[in-house]
Amino acid sequence: MRKTVFHEKWWLDAIAPGRWREVVCVRGGQVVGSLPFEELSLGRLKICAMPQATHVLGPFLEIRPSKAESLSRTTQSITACLLEKIGKHDHVEMILGTEYTDITPFLHAGFEVKPHPTLLLNCVPPLPDLWAGLRDKTRNVIRRAREQLTVQCIEDVSQFTRFYEENLEDDASYFSLAASAAATAAACAHKQGKIVAATSADGVVHAMVVFLWDDHRVYYFHSSRKKNLAHAGAVSLLLWTGIELAHSKGLWFDFDAGLAKLSRYKFLVSFGGEIANRYEVTRSTRMYRVQHGIRRIRRALAVRLPSVSLMKKNYGLLCCIVSSLCFT
Repeated sequence: MRKTVFHEKWWLDAIAPGRWREVVCVRGGQVVGSLPFEELSLGRLKICAMPQATHVLGPFLEIRPSKAESLSRTTQSITACLLEKIGKHDHVEMILGTEYTDITPFLHAGFEVKPHPTLLLNCVPPLPDLWAGLRDKTRNVIRRAREQLTVQCIEDVSQFTRFYEENLEDDASYFSLAASAAATAAACAHKQGKIVAATSADGVVHAMVVFLWDDHRVYYFHSSRKKNLAHAGAVSLLLWTGIELAHSKGLWFDFDAGLAKLSRYKFLVSFGGEIANRYEVTRSTRMYRVQHGIRRIRRALAVRLPSVSLMKKNYGLLCCIVSSLCFT
């Protein structure tokens, strides 16, 4: 329910220029809740979407502290008000921050809810305590990395973008590099973003990481490394740098990552921290599900069926199947 760096208007202007909207809930002449989103179109269908590369975004409620019963009722009422204002959209998707624990208003409004766990580390304690909280193996990896690499700040956002693009190899980025670069540049300009690199003595960059922060947390936003060259501890060293940054500001560190992959979970949990759930909430009309299903079929057939005539034949059949499934 708190305001994150991803709620800032300058962030939304950079990541979704001209496409983001905001609905508000007003009580007693005062704005008590707001919900920003990116508005997209799929034919005649309207979509309330998460802007690309935006890790969390949901309702921001301005509620005065009160007893639990009153707080729950107020949260439910304001959230319901905001959801009603986007009720005509054919598809709505959000990822709520970990502080948004009351998801009942979304359930009442017909949303599907899926947990997306992340790791949070309280970086307020003394730095030696945070260091001691790391797994022994992780501390050793960072020590060895320090012997060969130097951590440097990168002022030019385009340098990170080029580095990230080079390391994609044959993979495709899941977000627009230009949009992400604009948002990162905006964060740095507002003193809420920082790019760090792990560089060897010969000037070769082994890894880079982008950190963002607000009044509550430092976020592990983007990272990239040279897969066949990077020191095994390059990213670990930069993550520890992020923890040091959070400590210097008296904030929590948000590892800001899905933990569905076991390898990623094992890597990140070695830094300490507590598991906390984010919730992905979605709601779709039947018409959206049909259109979305058809588009998925079209993409799949384009890849798997080389014959145009065969593709058209199967495409029509599968479209009928999707339509029947969505309307039953």
